[in-house]
Amino acid sequence: MSDIKIKRRVLSACDTNCYYVYREGVDEIVVIDPGDAGVIVYDDVKSLGFERVAGILLTHGHGDHTGGAKKLQELSGAKIYAHAEEADILQDAAKNLSGWFGEPYGFDADVYLQDGEEFDMAGIHFKVIHTPGHTKGGCCYYAEADGCLFCGDTIFNCSVGRTDFYSGSMSQLARSIREKILTLPGDTKLYSGHGEKTTVAYEEQYNPCL
Repeated sequence: MSDIKIKRRVLSACDTNCYYVYREGVDEIVVIDPGDAGVIVYDDVKSLGFERVAGILLTHGHGDHTGGAKKLQELSGAKIYAHAEEADILQDAAKNLSGWFGEPYGFDADVYLQDGEEFDMAGIHFKVIHTPGHTKGGCCYYAEADGCLFCGDTIFNCSVGRTDFYSGSMSQLARSIREKILTLPGDTKLYSGHGEKTTVAYEEQYNPCL
């Protein structure tokens, strides 16, 4: 099995990380959190040599992460995936804050996932880890075999997600990080929704918010 490849594109006024995840030799790619720029993301996908997007994975529903999802779907034909608890946030412009970044919107994911659900996409095996706190349906996508966790706005390099938006909870966020992220192997790479990548071991030792 070839090594996982991960490219990052920073999008939106919030400097949101969009990730392109793939393996060499596989003819499709996964997009995680397409920011607010579906056309740019689709152009990136094509420039990387892919014609097919296997899936659009959303870590949560906020507009800086999801504004490009429907346009990317329109261009690529890919399905949109999110955690089931995030449905009402995706659907409601007031809850997903989309008006902060342009025209307000609401939409449904094509596939709603559950905690612990596992699936294969573009040659990568993912496990869904529900990590409420930043939002109630926030989730991470864990590629255990590749030592990678795409963790959205749950945890950052030396910081954590804010909890003052709809359905946010600091106690839930702390529990999610303590019980579901810090229990992973220390060398697991954390690809967050903002900022630079980090590892479980580094955050456990140096994150001042934990």
